[in-house]
Amino acid sequence: MAFYDPVESSFYSWCVERLLSCAQLSPYTAAGVAELGAGTGIPLLEAVGRSETLARVRGFERDPDAFRSARRLTELKGPVNYTVQFGDFFRYASGATERCVVANPPYLPGQPRRPGAPDLYGGARGAEVTCRILGCSFDLVMVMVASISDPLGVLAEATRCGYRVVDWVTRPIRFGPYCRDPEVWRRIQSLAAAGQAFFHQEGYLLAGVTWIRDHSRAYPPGRDSVVLAQVLSAGAAAVPA
Repeated sequence: MAFYDPVESSFYSWCVERLLSCAQLSPYTAAGVAELGAGTGIPLLEAVGRSETLARVRGFERDPDAFRSARRLTELKGPVNYTVQFGDFFRYASGATERCVVANPPYLPGQPRRPGAPDLYGGARGAEVTCRILGCSFDLVMVMVASISDPLGVLAEATRCGYRVVDWVTRPIRFGPYCRDPEVWRRIQSLAAAGQAFFHQEGYLLAGVTWIRDHSRAYPPGRDSVVLAQVLSAGAAAVPA
């Protein structure tokens, strides 16, 4: 089952469009963009179409049902430079020709016990899939980072891998049924007690973060990373009604 939430998916789509429309980043996207977890395919269909990019964008989806749905949608509605491929993104990543990757990876620190629930488990901290992406060989990474999923650990891992933050934007997200699942909720509270999750009563922050890796040297945390860490550790200053 593919995950699709209108608010979160639309925000992800807008973040990808922002990336694809940035002239300064075009040297990194011109060779193609890979996507982890195409899901329904809707966010990237919209982002690629609105940005009018000529870059080839290829999504990877390992869930058979989600892949078939996304494949049908992309074939019906285009654009032609966005395609969805069945398979494991990480198997492909080791030999990828693209220099850029985008993703709204699974980031829940627990697995919802609901029949038919999509795979939203991001590891014990909710950050393992994100950190695995950062460990790949891409020069430009745009990933959604949640304040409930060890965001400070993610930023530290990005720095360790030689990335520096070049752009970020945040949006408050209301807690949905998957976050409120008893097992997931207990895990979020446990992470909060350990200083690894930050949220307010009704929700948390989701950030679209873009990093660039300079192969000549590892960048120390710059001002953008420091400010982003402060924002994410605030959790959610305001959550829409």
